[in-house]
Amino acid sequence: MSDYNFTVIVEPCEEGGYYAECPSLPGCHVQGETYEKTLNELRHAINGMIEDMKKSGEEIPRDAVTVTSLRIAA
Repeated sequence: MSDYNFTVIVEPCEEGGYYAECPSLPGCHVQGETYEKTLNELRHAINGMIEDMKKSGEEIPRDAVTVTSLRIAA
């Protein structure tokens, strides 16, 4: 069993709850009622995608996302 680290993005939804995605795994996104539930659902989605990729012989992508902040003077 291998360990993987992926950058994830979690945003609050206007209608309530949260939306989360894993940019390194296109199509891997979930919504949840709470922040914790959303992260848990995303963890399950990522694990499922990794299992499917392994079964089909696909290479697991490396996390290629960089997170930073920019100061903008306006």
